[in-house]
Amino acid sequence: MTHHPSLVAAQQKIQRLQARVPQARTLPDPKARISAGSLAETAAGRTSAMAGIEQQIPFPGKRKAAAQAAQKEADAARAELENLKLLIAERIRIAYWNYYLAYQNQRINRDSKSVLKTIQEVVQARVKANKATQADILRVSTEISKVDQQLIAALQQVSSARATLNSLLNRPAGAHLPYPKRSSVPSQGSLSKLIARAEATHPTVRAGQAKMTAFQHRLRKARLDAYPDFLIGAQHAWVSDSGLSPAANGKDQTMFTLGVTIPLWQKPRKAKVREASAGVAEMRANVATSRSELRLRIEDAWFRAKSSREMITLFDQRLIPDAQQAHDLSLQAYSSGTQSFVDVLDTWRLLLKFQLQQEGNRASLGKASASLKSAAAIR
Repeated sequence: MTHHPSLVAAQQKIQRLQARVPQARTLPDPKARISAGSLAETAAGRTSAMAGIEQQIPFPGKRKAAAQAAQKEADAARAELENLKLLIAERIRIAYWNYYLAYQNQRINRDSKSVLKTIQEVVQARVKANKATQADILRVSTEISKVDQQLIAALQQVSSARATLNSLLNRPAGAHLPYPKRSSVPSQGSLSKLIARAEATHPTVRAGQAKMTAFQHRLRKARLDAYPDFLIGAQHAWVSDSGLSPAANGKDQTMFTLGVTIPLWQKPRKAKVREASAGVAEMRANVATSRSELRLRIEDAWFRAKSSREMITLFDQRLIPDAQQAHDLSLQAYSSGTQSFVDVLDTWRLLLKFQLQQEGNRASLGKASASLKSAAAIR
């Protein structure tokens, strides 16, 4: 899963945003000037050339606020990567259970065909003994053909499920996969504890909180932009003693400068403050929305898992054993001539239906568990 294209893209996004931090923390590049030509003449002589350097120093706190905002945006991207991993893991688990269900449907229909073959032998024996009609043979042949139809569909479902799972694992669609096995699904735990955990630590919540903090730092930076930045500089002039003044001595001159920028245009600065304030409110609402959605996802998955467990128990302990016994008894009764062949087919269809439904219940439990793990941020 580590080589999944979306994960690679998310990792590159983190690196891209993290690279903004030193950019925001660094001072602006200094400016250098060189002047030559017909320059001013002083009492010390004619100025032949001048060179100077100037550095802008932002008002205290501006660079720190910008760097903190950039760092929080990178932290949000890391949390989004964790959430993406949870979502991909959920999709992989759900795809696995679809693969499992398709394979079990194929297996059950194959076993069911074997049962029908046995029934067909019983029918043929009764026909030879003039205790059954040719219509019974046609009925069982029709049922076998229906099962063959289901087997063809099941094979297609297995192939599709395998291709989907391989795609999520970033493998070729036709790559070999082992036969799916039923894996144990742990208990879903306390609903209230799962919700509390998700609301506090889920990556979507942490990503929203990080983005909100980033906007808070940007708001502080926008307010600091109303204050001037400082300018410090130094200049050196090379003076020639060939000037017109009789006092010309050719002594070079060195000067230092100190200045400030003038934050004259306040309209764009006020717009930055409004933008950052709206961003804080937006992210606060997004965090609340994320928590609400997580509660819904957890409750839905938790109750689906609970219902599936109860259904599995019901089918294992009552429905399937009763249906199996009813089918066995009806087949025995048909062999002895006390029941019709229609009764045999009815009990067989009911048993097949329950067996398929039970595997569907197990797959539903697995899918619900996958959704619950993703919503509750359980690895």
